[in-house]
Amino acid sequence: MNIIVINAAPRMEAGNTQAVLNPFLVGARQEGAKLDIVLLGKKKINQCLGCFTCYASTPGECVHDDDMPAIVAKISAADIMILATPVYLDGMTSLAKSFVDRLVIFLDPHFEQTENGLRHPLRMAFPKKLFLVSVCGYPGLSNFDPLVLHTQRIAKNLHSQFAGALLRPAVFSILLGKKYPDRVKNVMDAIRIAGAELVRNGGVSEQTLATVSGDICTVEELMKTANSYWDKELASQPRLW
Repeated sequence: MNIIVINAAPRMEAGNTQAVLNPFLVGARQEGAKLDIVLLGKKKINQCLGCFTCYASTPGECVHDDDMPAIVAKISAADIMILATPVYLDGMTSLAKSFVDRLVIFLDPHFEQTENGLRHPLRMAFPKKLFLVSVCGYPGLSNFDPLVLHTQRIAKNLHSQFAGALLRPAVFSILLGKKYPDRVKNVMDAIRIAGAELVRNGGVSEQTLATVSGDICTVEELMKTANSYWDKELASQPRLW
C-alpha cells in the first residue's frame, strides 16, 4: 500500500503535528505501508489564481511553475492520502489550504450527476481514501468539528472516501510524560496502533481513536501549565516600551 503524507504544519518536524505523526507512521510501516512524506513548509506552492487555465487552456496543467506537479504525481500513485495539520483558528493552516485549493487540477470542468449532487468528475487518479491527522491546543474534540467537516467535503469533491480522523486535543499534555507516564504512553501507543489499523483495515476503530483523544490531565492543570509557560516567555522578552 502506498500512502502519501502531507504535513501542513508550519513548524514541520519540530511541531506537535509531527510528534503525533511519528508513532502513527511507525504503525503504518509495521503493516508494510510504503510512505512518502511531503513537508509543505519546504515546498513552493503558489496560491490558486482561479484562472481555470488547468480546466481549458492547458487541461490538467497549472499555470504556476512550482513544486506542485511533482506532488500531484505522487498523490496519483498513492492509495491513501493523509492530511496532517494543526488547528489554526478553527481550521487548517494556510499551507494546507493553498495545497488543497491546487487539488482542483484533479478535476474535469464538466458537471456530472452523482449521489452527492452535481460534481466534477476526476481527470486523473486520486487516492481512494483520505485520512485526517490533527492536533489542537484546546481540550475537547468539538474544537476539531469545522476542520473535520471541511476535510469530509474535500474527500467528497475529490471522489475519495473519508477514512476518518485521528485527533489529539490538548496536545501539549503529551509533554507531561514525567508526571503521567502511563497516561502519555497509552495515548502514544494508541496512535501507533491507529497507523497499523488504517493500513490493515482501511480505517481506525472508535476505541483506538477514543484512547488517542483521551484526557491526560485536567482542564485546570492544562490551563495552569500553559499560562505559566507563557508568563515565563513574556517575562524573558526585552521590553520595547
